[in-house]
Amino acid sequence: SRWSTASWTELIQGCNCDRMRVLLALMLAPLAAALQPTLPTSTRAARPSTALQMVYGKTRASSRKFVPAVSQSELSPGKAVSGICAGLDICVAVDTDGSVYALGNKSPVLGTPMAAGRVAGGEIKDPLTGTSFSVKSGQVVGPWCPNFPFNFLFSVIEPQGLPVFKCKTGGGAVQVEVDVNAKTNFESGYWKGILDAQGKTDGGYY
Repeated sequence: SRWSTASWTELIQGCNCDRMRVLLALMLAPLAAALQPTLPTSTRAARPSTALQMVYGKTRASSRKFVPAVSQSELSPGKAVSGICAGLDICVAVDTDGSVYALGNKSPVLGTPMAAGRVAGGEIKDPLTGTSFSVKSGQVVGPWCPNFPFNFLFSVIEPQGLPVFKCKTGGGAVQVEVDVNAKTNFESGYWKGILDAQGKTDGGYY
C-alpha cells in the first residue's frame, strides 16, 4: 500500500489538531464578543441601567395617615392579630392589661408572622426563634434567637428589632398610622424596571 503506518498517523494527528482548533475557537467566541467594545448606534444618550431607573422612577411624597387595620372584636389580651394597612403587613398586639400596640408583622431574618406570638409584660415573643421584642419600641429584649437550632444558626447575625407604628382605637376598629404611598412608591420602581426591560416606558424619567 502507498500509505505507510507513519502516513496514517500523521493524517490522524492532523485531523485531531484541526478539531482542537475548531473547539478552541467555539469556546473563545463568546469571550471575544463580550470583550468587544460596543459602538453607539445613535446620537441619543445611552439609557441608564434598569436598576437605576427603578431607583429614580417617579414617586409620590410621603403621606402618613391612620388607616383601619383590624376590627376591635378580633382583639384579645395576650394575643396578636395581623392586618394589612396600605399594603403594609402589620401586627396588632394586645398586652395583658388591654393596651394595644402596632408593629411590623414580619420577624427579623425569617420573616415569619409575629402575630402568632404571645404578648405579656410589654413584650411579644416570636414562637419560632424565641426572641422577645418590646411592643413599645420594637427592640430586642433578652437573648437573641434562644431556641434551638436558631441559637447556633443566627448567632453571628446582629440582633434586629421590629418597626413600630402609632395606633388608636375607635369606631370599632384599630387604626394604624402608616405612609399610604409607601407601597405605591415601591411598586412604581418595580414596574418601571419591568416596562423598561420590555421597551414600553414612556421615557418620562430619562
